[in-house]
Amino acid sequence: MSKVRITHASIDENRHAKNGKAGDQTGREVCTRDWYSKPWDCVIRFTHEEMREKVARCMERAAANDRIGYDQNQRNTLLLEAKKYGYDPGRVTIDVETDCSALVALACIYAGVQECYMYSAGNSCTTRNLRKRLEATKLVQVFESKDYTTRPDKLIRGDILLSEGHHVATVTTGASTVSKVGGVKTNEQIAAEVKKGLWGNMPERKTRLESAGYNYETIRKIVNRGN
Repeated sequence: MSKVRITHASIDENRHAKNGKAGDQTGREVCTRDWYSKPWDCVIRFTHEEMREKVARCMERAAANDRIGYDQNQRNTLLLEAKKYGYDPGRVTIDVETDCSALVALACIYAGVQECYMYSAGNSCTTRNLRKRLEATKLVQVFESKDYTTRPDKLIRGDILLSEGHHVATVTTGASTVSKVGGVKTNEQIAAEVKKGLWGNMPERKTRLESAGYNYETIRKIVNRGN
């Protein structure tokens, strides 16, 4: 079983929620860390695997871009800038800010949710209305049992962990190689996903395949065999 990792926007360089300098001053304002029990109120999961993958990928790209920092007063500046690049935070080249829920809202739009669900009246959704907004899309399942909210065993890549009114994060490394509800995928299925670009580009692809428990060389050979 892989160690579960989550990616989130957390706190500014002064360990405050507001009035920090734009951009990630510490490398930890938007970051990836080990899963922890907040505890969470619920786990929100897109029913379509490709959407889950895009949510996780968007979060990873945001964490890797030090142009993106944390500030609740400027929480929408990332989304507005990323919109110029198809909502891809990895392509943002100026210093901007976000907060935990604005970042997840961006990831959901990047995954295919219509912007109007996640951003309206000039503001991104918050931890207080994120669940309601996502349920309205009819694209998600919501899990509230302690099996999901207090332990990482059933979490998969792309799951959204919500503490309503407080915090939200996204699973970017799941508990096991189970990447969709129903079971472990075959090497051939994973190779097909690689061809579609769902596992990213090198060297990220190799790292993610191996962290999910797959043999990179085996997958690579299957992909090349089909070309």
